[in-house]
This record gives sequence, structure tokens and C-alpha cells, in this order.
Amino acid sequence: MNLKYILLLVVTPLLLVSCFKQNSTDWVVKINKENITRDQIQNRFNNLPEQLRAQIPQDQQGQYVINQLIQDEILYQEAVKNTLNLNKDYQDYVKALTSQFEYQKKQGLIELYIKEKIDANIKISEQEVVEAFEKNKETVFNAYDEVTISHILVKTEKEANQVYNQLAKGQNFKNLAKKKSIDEGTAENGGRIPGKFNEKNISKEFFKPIFSLKYKGKFTKPVKSDAGYHIFRLDDKSKVKAKKYDEVKDFIKNQIFISKRNQEISTFLDSIKDNYKVEQNENLSTEENKDQQAQENS
Repeated sequence: MNLKYILLLVVTPLLLVSCFKQNSTDWVVKINKENITRDQIQNRFNNLPEQLRAQIPQDQQGQYVINQLIQDEILYQEAVKNTLNLNKDYQDYVKALTSQFEYQKKQGLIELYIKEKIDANIKISEQEVVEAFEKNKETVFNAYDEVTISHILVKTEKEANQVYNQLAKGQNFKNLAKKKSIDEGTAENGGRIPGKFNEKNISKEFFKPIFSLKYKGKFTKPVKSDAGYHIFRLDDKSKVKAKKYDEVKDFIKNQIFISKRNQEISTFLDSIKDNYKVEQNENLSTEENKDQQAQENS
């Protein structure tokens, strides 16, 4: 089976649904007779970092997790084949780990293998870093305004207009947020939204009304979103200076390294795809289909 294909399209929708049934050790995907189980998929899914989860469409997150587990297993098997070439300190470390730390052992071995197989061959010139800086200095490293904000979120436009009128008459923003806002995560703090926002990290529909506010304490007219209607208040506004090359060159070099590393891993996996038989458990799809039919007929 073509590895590149399986990494993109490993599971059918029905099989994907069956992967997230709890407390099951049924295998979902098999790589050279080594199983990836439902439990492994569920555990990896539960531990997906929030920042990464936010970047992946919700309907693609399960597939992403399975793809990562497949890639990890292939790299692990490659690392085991070549374990005699690894340094003695790491071999001693692996032997010391109990079965309780099987996941850490596998991830550590994968990481060491990538460092020796991939990282050692990655070269980044000073010219590459300079060119990346010049390309991005007007959009990524430029000066920009940054704000901290609070909001009151309500369901309907009518409610939003009522709150806006109350604020216009001088009622306290924090008190109204605690009483009226349906955003439970911020209401108890008077509507304060954690973090700082700028043109690069704020939703487009919010940027213009928020950044049009010139003074602390001023608030917007109701702004519609998928969540409802927001009234934003400007709590603080500051200017972030443009970054100089020396301030960001290490960051840029690291980003180039990550990009090259991912490309090299992809190329390496493609080169060894014929050494790995990847199977999916079609029986799970059949079981899920039967369950669906039973529910429809009941």
C-alpha cells in the first residue's frame, strides 16, 4: 500500500467514528503487524495541544492524530532497526525505563533517531536567515498597535442594543458584564479577555471596531459574530516597536530549521514507504455501519 496515500487518507468516515469509542483496545491501523489501537488514538487526541487544535479544522483533528501515530510508529520501527548506531547513554536510558514509560521511550527514541538521521544533515546559511527577515520585516516584524480588551457577549441584537444604551448612560461595564454576558470564561472577571491582541492575531470582523477606539474605557457598538453580539471595551493600547534583525535572527533560524526538518522527514518517509505494510481494520467500519443501521431501524 502506498505510504503517502495512507498518511493522507488512512480511514473512512465510519472507521474514524469508531476510533473514538471509549475503553477499547481494538486495533484501528496496523503497521508491519504493530497495532495502533482505539485507546492510543483517544489518548493522543485528548493530549492534542490547544494551540495546535485551534489550527486544525474540527472535522480533521481525528485524521490528523491517526496520521501522526502512523508516522511515529514507522519512525520508531526505523529507529529500532538502527539502534546499534545510537549512543550508549541513550541505550542505557531506554533500558532503565519501565513499561509504564513505554510512550516516553518510543518518543525519545524517535527524537534521537531524527536528530541523527535528519537534523545532522540540515544546513542553514546566514543568507537564508537574512532573506527571510527581509521578506517578512514589513508584515511579521513591523511595528504595530497592541490592545487589551474586555467584552460583553449576548445572544441577540436586541439585548446588545439594550446593553449598549445602558453603557452610554454611564452604567459600569464590569458590573454589566458579570450580569449580562453569556461568556462564562470572562464574565466573572468583568468581561476581561486574557492576552494582548493586534492585527495579526485578532479576527477580521473585530479588528476595525476595536482598533478604531482611541481612548481607554471607550466601547464599541454591538459587533456580530457566530457566538452572538459583542460590545468591546478598550482597556489599554500600546505601540510595539519593529523588530531588528539581531533580535529575531535566532527565531527565524529556528523556523527555517523546523520547516526543513519537516520536509526532510516527509522525503525520508516517502523513500522507505515500500518497507512498511499499512493496514486498516475494515471490521470496525462494518461494525459501525451495523450500529448505524440498527439505530435507524429502531
